[in-house]
Amino acid sequence: MRVVIAVATANAALRNFLASNRPNVIPQGTIEKGYFAERQARFSVQIQALDENSSADAIGAWLKRISKTADAVILLIDQNCRQLVTPYEDAYFIVDIPPYPGAVLQNQVFATLAPILRHFANFCRIFDSQKNQKVLLLPLDIFLADELNELRARLTVNKMDVGFADDVEQKISRLNERARPKGQRRFKRVYFVDDRPLWFHFGLEQHAMAETGVPPHAEHCWHTSCFRFGRRFDCKRHFNVDDDSTPTKVFGSFITCHGETFNASGQSHLNVFPNCFI
Repeated sequence: MRVVIAVATANAALRNFLASNRPNVIPQGTIEKGYFAERQARFSVQIQALDENSSADAIGAWLKRISKTADAVILLIDQNCRQLVTPYEDAYFIVDIPPYPGAVLQNQVFATLAPILRHFANFCRIFDSQKNQKVLLLPLDIFLADELNELRARLTVNKMDVGFADDVEQKISRLNERARPKGQRRFKRVYFVDDRPLWFHFGLEQHAMAETGVPPHAEHCWHTSCFRFGRRFDCKRHFNVDDDSTPTKVFGSFITCHGETFNASGQSHLNVFPNCFI
């Protein structure tokens, strides 16, 4: 398992410290046992300078370059620059960097990284379950459910709050209550049902991929097409979405990966990727 720790900061002292101590900035007590040891995780630290000219697209291009071969990505960024990575919140495990006034010391860096790595290890263990992935990869802007909105918030802006792992598992359990077979079908395929209601089945077929070319897509579309909350997923799989009628017909308006509206006008089903590409 290859884990990239990406650090985007305007703090030159922090950048210099990390560049000079790359092999030693990971607190070994956090990774020598438990999840990361079981997965034989290999860590790399990547550094990006921020200034008044930094942009969301430039950060996205850097993240794309360093994550090409990664299985997991943790992004640390200056708190006052967090808005630059808003488009990537659903893709990566993003955490604010605390202020480091004066010299940067190794124990300060350890104190920052240790809880982040613990929370991320807990999330990775949850994500490794195929059953959990069916919930965690639901299209966040298309599947309508308060429970999914709550899970999304917990895994983005509230990820470092206490009780993380138990809370995530509870929210996944609540979403699993929406899983059911269609009542009049011979084969009991299990679907997740949103508030419309539309029926979402995570298909095994791999006959397409989410389009990400810019334009018409945005820079973040590539990132959300293959990473979810810090973990890489199989970008060739998608949800088959329909209703419970016979024959099935899908109507409605859907917000796609780059904010455009897709209007369904009675199609038998929709192929919806986790990043909301249709």
